[in-house]
Amino acid sequence: MFSIAAINDTESKEKWEPLAPSKEAQEFYLSQTYHDGLLKLQAKDYEKARELLESILKDPIIANSEVKTITNDNHLHYLRFLALKNLATVFLELGSSHYENALNCYLQATDIDAKDSVLWNHLGTLSCSMGLLSISRWAFEQGLLCSPNNWNCMEKLLEVLIAIGDEVSCLSVANLILRHWPSHSRALHVKHSIEETDSAPFAPKGIDKLEPQHIRLKFLGKRKVSDMNHGKDATSKKLKKRVQVKLPETSWVALINALLGIVHPSRGTVGLSADIPITFELAVSTEAVMQDLEKNGDCMELDSSMGSVKDCNIERESGGAVKDKEPVFSEEHPQERRSSRLERLRNQKPDKGELESDSTKDPSSDILQHLETFVLERGFSSVSAGSFCLNESDPISGHAVVSNFVKETSENFGAYHVGHLLLEFLASKCEQLLSRDAALKVLELEKLTRHWGRDRKPECSLFLAELYYDLESKPSDIPDSPSCMVEVSYHLSKIIESVSLDYAIDSTPISWEENLSDSSLTSFQGDQTAKEVLDYNKRSFWARYFWLSARLSILEDNKAKALEEFVRCLSLLDKEGIGESPVLIQLPHCRRIRELNINRIIQEMNLLKIDVLLEKTIPGMMEKESYLECVNLLASLLFPNKDIISPAYAVNTEEGISPVELSALDVLIKACEKSKPIDVEVYMNCHRRKLQVLLESTGTGESVVTPKTSYKDSSESWDHLVAEEVKAILHCISQVKNFTDQSRNSNDMVAPRDCVAGIQSLLLTVMSNIVRHSLSKRYSDSLNAEGFEEEQKSCFLDAAIGFCKLQHLDSTISTKYQVELIIGLHDLLAEYGLCCAGKNCAGEEGAFLRFAIKHLLAVDMKVKSSINSPNGLGHDVALPENLCRNEITSFVAEVHVEKNENKKTDSKKGDSEEKVSNREGEQSEQASKQILEHTEDVTDKEKDELELLTNNALDQCFFCLYGLNLRVDGSYEDELAVHKNTSRGDYQTKEQCVDVFQYILPYAKASSRTGLVKLRRVLRAIKKHFPQPPDDLLVGNVIDKFLDDPDLCEDKLSHEAGSEGFLEMITKCIIPSRTLTEYKVSLLHSSDPYLEVYRNLYYFLAQSEEVSASDKWPGFVLTKEGEEFVQQATNLFKYDLLYNPLRFESWEKLSNIYDEEVDLLLNDGSKHINVVGWRKNAALSQRVETSRRRSRRCLLMSLALANSPDQQSEMHELLALVYYDSLQSVVPIYDQRSVLPSKDATWTRFCENSMKHFKKAFAHRQDWSHAFYIGKLSEKLGHSYEMSLSYYEQAMTLNPTAVDPVYRMHASRLKLLNACGKQNLQALKVLASYCFDESIKDTAMTIIGTTAFGSSRTLEEAQDGNLEASYAKTGEGSIQMEGVWHMLYNDSLSALGICVEGDLKHFHKARYMLAQGLYKRGGSSDLQRAKEELSFCFKSSRSSFTINMWEIDGMVKKGRRKTPGLAGNKKALEVNLPESSRKFITCIRKYLLFYLRLLEETGDVNILERAFNSLRSDKRFALCIEDLVPVAIGRYINALVSSMSQVESAGVKTNRDSQLEKIFSLFIEQGSIWLDICNFPETRGPETSESSLYSFLHQYIVSLELENKVETLETINEKIRKRFKNLKLSNSFSAKVGRHASLAWCRVLIISLASITPLQQVSSAESQAINPTLGFTESRRVLCVDLQSEIWSSSFEDPSDSEMLETKWHPVLSKIKNVLISNKVSEENLEIANSLLKSCYNFYRETASVTLPSEINLYFALPQLATAGKLLPGIEGVEVIDVSIPRKLLLWAYTLVHGHCGSISQVVKYMEENTKPKMKRGASTSSVVPLVQPGGSSEPEAAPKNVLVVISDSPGGDSCGSTPVPL
Repeated sequence: MFSIAAINDTESKEKWEPLAPSKEAQEFYLSQTYHDGLLKLQAKDYEKARELLESILKDPIIANSEVKTITNDNHLHYLRFLALKNLATVFLELGSSHYENALNCYLQATDIDAKDSVLWNHLGTLSCSMGLLSISRWAFEQGLLCSPNNWNCMEKLLEVLIAIGDEVSCLSVANLILRHWPSHSRALHVKHSIEETDSAPFAPKGIDKLEPQHIRLKFLGKRKVSDMNHGKDATSKKLKKRVQVKLPETSWVALINALLGIVHPSRGTVGLSADIPITFELAVSTEAVMQDLEKNGDCMELDSSMGSVKDCNIERESGGAVKDKEPVFSEEHPQERRSSRLERLRNQKPDKGELESDSTKDPSSDILQHLETFVLERGFSSVSAGSFCLNESDPISGHAVVSNFVKETSENFGAYHVGHLLLEFLASKCEQLLSRDAALKVLELEKLTRHWGRDRKPECSLFLAELYYDLESKPSDIPDSPSCMVEVSYHLSKIIESVSLDYAIDSTPISWEENLSDSSLTSFQGDQTAKEVLDYNKRSFWARYFWLSARLSILEDNKAKALEEFVRCLSLLDKEGIGESPVLIQLPHCRRIRELNINRIIQEMNLLKIDVLLEKTIPGMMEKESYLECVNLLASLLFPNKDIISPAYAVNTEEGISPVELSALDVLIKACEKSKPIDVEVYMNCHRRKLQVLLESTGTGESVVTPKTSYKDSSESWDHLVAEEVKAILHCISQVKNFTDQSRNSNDMVAPRDCVAGIQSLLLTVMSNIVRHSLSKRYSDSLNAEGFEEEQKSCFLDAAIGFCKLQHLDSTISTKYQVELIIGLHDLLAEYGLCCAGKNCAGEEGAFLRFAIKHLLAVDMKVKSSINSPNGLGHDVALPENLCRNEITSFVAEVHVEKNENKKTDSKKGDSEEKVSNREGEQSEQASKQILEHTEDVTDKEKDELELLTNNALDQCFFCLYGLNLRVDGSYEDELAVHKNTSRGDYQTKEQCVDVFQYILPYAKASSRTGLVKLRRVLRAIKKHFPQPPDDLLVGNVIDKFLDDPDLCEDKLSHEAGSEGFLEMITKCIIPSRTLTEYKVSLLHSSDPYLEVYRNLYYFLAQSEEVSASDKWPGFVLTKEGEEFVQQATNLFKYDLLYNPLRFESWEKLSNIYDEEVDLLLNDGSKHINVVGWRKNAALSQRVETSRRRSRRCLLMSLALANSPDQQSEMHELLALVYYDSLQSVVPIYDQRSVLPSKDATWTRFCENSMKHFKKAFAHRQDWSHAFYIGKLSEKLGHSYEMSLSYYEQAMTLNPTAVDPVYRMHASRLKLLNACGKQNLQALKVLASYCFDESIKDTAMTIIGTTAFGSSRTLEEAQDGNLEASYAKTGEGSIQMEGVWHMLYNDSLSALGICVEGDLKHFHKARYMLAQGLYKRGGSSDLQRAKEELSFCFKSSRSSFTINMWEIDGMVKKGRRKTPGLAGNKKALEVNLPESSRKFITCIRKYLLFYLRLLEETGDVNILERAFNSLRSDKRFALCIEDLVPVAIGRYINALVSSMSQVESAGVKTNRDSQLEKIFSLFIEQGSIWLDICNFPETRGPETSESSLYSFLHQYIVSLELENKVETLETINEKIRKRFKNLKLSNSFSAKVGRHASLAWCRVLIISLASITPLQQVSSAESQAINPTLGFTESRRVLCVDLQSEIWSSSFEDPSDSEMLETKWHPVLSKIKNVLISNKVSEENLEIANSLLKSCYNFYRETASVTLPSEINLYFALPQLATAGKLLPGIEGVEVIDVSIPRKLLLWAYTLVHGHCGSISQVVKYMEENTKPKMKRGASTSSVVPLVQPGGSSEPEAAPKNVLVVISDSPGGDSCGSTPVPL
């Protein structure tokens, strides 16, 4: 102890007052005490140790500290934990009578540290020894949760479960032990006993066979009654008579019921004497205790005096073993019989226990769990939660207190004595709220024991009076309710009586009555001596007395006396006087008044004053409209300071409801609403207090109706009043927000935080009560909206909305917090099926969702607007309803402004504007206007998270309210929840669609395209009801007319584009018959009331849709589907332009769509349709022209609407490019061969328009591409050389690194050099000034200057007559000019060479121009160099010909090396202008045509052959170059012909067969286009005429015939037959070739057969041979062949060919004259004969229809006739074979092979069978049996006298005419 005084304090004579010890000193003292307690415990001095440890726990610094876990690193908490553990050990050592205290210590220790498995083990062991098996089981289970491998807990839990009889859980624990220790004997035995099925009948089964046994556990007898007085002497019990009373439960109600049963027994029972001592036998239901322990909100706190457990309404979190963790095993019923329990366990359903537990759960707890975290923190320090605890006593605490009371009153004198002691005990030591049943029982006991002999203490009488007054609110619970106040008066009188007697006996000088009789507060405060005498207890006692007396006086309508009593009470509680703190009196036994303090007394006094003011003063002030004075007067009395209102969560502890207070609050609210400005704090505090008062009335059932006055009609329910007040609070919030917005004070807090938090807490209470009361009746059903009445639904939703809006009043609340609150409320409402219920002030369904969507859209706009903002969130973002509201208002305003300008009347203006403003005013009142503007500095990651959170919340709200799922892609992990009352999205009316659209419109306006994609489904659903504008607008569609009007003078608009007044001019073109104002008015009339939807729907839908056809598959736009797609996309923008004709974005986008369509049509057409196919489809060309026209006109309108110079420059550039695109000669429109653009007037006009727009774009922004295109257009228009070259040079200056202007400059120079000639001095001078090499420029300019001077001198000399000198100098000047020309030409070629070096090697345009330049120069090696230069595009390392070209793109490559120029200047050239696909295909075609020409002129036959073969098989460009394949073939044929001509002209003898064979192969392959090839302009010539080419074919056939190529001719005949199915239907040249080939084949067959036919003579003896058997002789018939000399008389194209063939083969054929073929050919010719036989058979089959020469004669003759040397057809024995030439050749060949001849049918059959595949191995080679065996060894057949020779000329001819042959 120490004191402090000032050093210079010399006047102070008073005794120094010592200061209180510091906290550190107190902690040190407690630690020392704990140490001493441990020493005493070790010394086994248990009583002293108990005293020391209990002193620690009773110390205020320990007792007043909240229960927290030791993880908080708090020394005091850890000290308390250790003291409890050691105190429990002390109690255990003191014996079984102290086990209850030990149990309490252990339970409180577990609240501090629930992770100590040793502590749980001790608690379980102790509980088991006390017989509390359920607590023991719970303790061991918690120990296993803390330490799953704890053997002590595991084994002990097994035995406890055996004792309980829980077979299922016991088996689970046994299996758990066996998993860790498979050989555990006890676990094995338990498991075997439970699982055993075979046992004797009626024998114990399962767990019934087991008995609990453990060395450290004690189990009480199952059917033994515990003796509570085991330590008493047995003899004393017998000597003294006592009444044994068994309590069914250890509670106050059970104890009082037992006493009432003795004191006032019921009828029909035998009463006991109330004066006999009573012994109470306790029976604890531990199962109920444990179930209550697991409820939320329970916590333990040690009582400083009794060691009891006190409920403090603090949710257990750290010691979460009770709440957070579920027990490992299921709970059981310990009192149930084992047999019935086992049967129940077998039959019960799995979820039955869960359903039972859910049915006992308080549904309102979900609301607090969801929303209590969102209540704003208060601005004042809250009072400790324990002072407002309304929960009843904890079961364990009540059990301990009742047990202690029973033990203390064991030595009683009967029921009256016990009742008296009970009342005194409760009055002095009751620190918990009694249950209502217990309180009623106490009062009943008090009445029955009131007149017992012993008087009660004043404290007991005051306690009873307070209890009567507290229960007066529900008179129905008390039998004689009017007597409650009488009982209060009685007990107050007993207090006065008792105090008066005490002071009379003690003769105290200072009388209480004397001091307290003074009604003056001043006189009482002045008596310092009397006040000093009062200690704390007495001050509290008398304060309570005067408070209750004042309340009683109010009920008696004695307001004067009540005021006096309040003054006395206030003086006792006042802090002034003796220097102590103000007294704070706790009334734990009262429900309505839990705490008595100065504020409450002042409030009651003020209400008395207000009652007086409400009678006359306040009504007069309201009539005089003195609202501000009225507010100040009432507010000072109702709210004397900001802490006067109790915390909202203590609302149920407030006292009774005063009608005066409600009346005053109503008047104050009305005054606040009418006062200017509004006092926000008072206004909100009024609603807060009113709702608090109404809730108190609803919760307690107390009526505000006093005996003399009534506040409301008795028919109105309090629930209705609460619902009305909640609506009033919503109105209050809106008023406060509007006032704040008007005062521009939104950056500050609009209301005190404690006020906002208080109202939020009250609203939570409203919601909680509604759920509790509504669901208590229907909780067995599913949770849905049916359990709510309509008024309750509305109140519940209004409370939820008000809760959110209150949070939005605080600008410091983060946006994420707001979104999370809305999500939490949405989930809560969805749980009860209310998220879509309720109506807002406009009568629209889904009040909460509409409010949520409104606010979430605003938040989403704010988040998106802050993505690119460095200052984070919270910039001035327009309110969503303002965005919606301003939409039509601005439109109407525009109309009216234009009307005023045009001096129109204002009548229509007022009507239209009034309609719109009224409609929008109704819509704007539906939801909150709040959007937070507080700046939040957050990271990008947090912004992304917030955006995702907001989007998910919006998606869910839209889905629930409108049934539209905004999640269109599968990128979302979670699907949207389908709530019970979710809308299905079945929009049947336009009004519903308008309702949706007005909410998404602000979001759509603030969203990018990514955000609009989310709204795509919504917009599509709306468009189903608004597919197009009204019909009256579409009939005269001004947009379509403007785009397609043929009479529109586009050139005039193009000329005026960009000038002042251009917008007005083009607007008149769109709306020609009326002004823009009139047009807008017509829109308003035709589209009302859906104008807002029409004006915005199509634009936002177009933004969200995929309107670009380039994302589709290649060739999409060429199809009908693609055409419809483009039309649908353009329709959206055209519909939007009908309502917004001056919207720049729509015009620009529409032009882009048309321009994109043209690009895709031409690009895809160039790849997928060849030029011929494009010309056949006129619709494609028409689409191109239409889209180009529409694109130009859209760009003209966009140009008129462009504001900035950059926009105007861009529009001019796009317009110029559209014109320029129409000038290009590209595929598929032009083929670069015959179809070329005609340079007519239209072409010239487009050139001029394009140049004009490029120049205007260049004037706005100097871009190199503008100058580049102007130069090209100057060239096309034929302007001077210098103009175009100057623009190219300007482009090079603006972009020195671009290769495009460099290439264009020198390509143009090459063209001009070739065009102007070598002697055009002026042209050469202009071209020399733009040389690439500066040195060449200087040299050329010098020569040109000299030449110009020389030409003038020459002219003078010529005039003087010196002609010879003049001619000499002229020739010298020409030579110099030619030299300059070559210098400039080489300079241009060098510059183009730079453009293809290095990384620019694929810049093919420069390479082509370089090849063109070399070719046109015509030097000795220029042709070969040109071919080699261009071959880079058409060859690769793996192929001599392939298309090796790549499309030029405009991407700048990094790291490109710098290419030095010839003059030493270094600049890195790169491509800047991309190349379109159609231009690329055009270049391929153009280069290919030129390259083929070069190959032909260089005679490169091999590459030409490879070229046309490669082009035919090319897959990439098959359709693009299909029409060029014949050109390649023609070039190839020309090259072949030229090579043959060059050889012949050189006189070199060489074989032409290879070239002829190639030509013939081309004829076979390309016979159908042979005529076209001959007539192509590129290949037409005298040597390649059709007749010349066919002559080469005949020459080839003749060459084969000369060389006797039988197989080759057979092959080409087969090819001709296959290629030309019918030669008669082919052209004459082809038919001649086919006939010539057939005849040549026939002739070579004859020649070949003749060359191997043996020329032998037949002997006479053989010819005279006779068959003796038949009686006559017959010689063997042989084949005779006779060839005529006219075989060469067949027509030939060239007679010399016939002579040449006859000269060569006449010696061979002349030998075949009547040659008899009687034997086979020789062995060396047999193979040839077989081959010829097959060839003849093929000839027989293939040439049946060809007319062949008939110079071959075949006969059958006898051998003897051959000797005559003369065979004539008419002589006897000679038979003519009259068949076709193919058959004759077949018979001839067959005879040569086999040596004999048969009929033609036999020969054909033989050939057919031999040419078929052989079916069996070893089959005979011939199945024909000849009529005459070869070799003549066989006997001759008998023949008739007349032999009939049958020979047929038909294909199957087996018969023909007959010729009789005589013997």
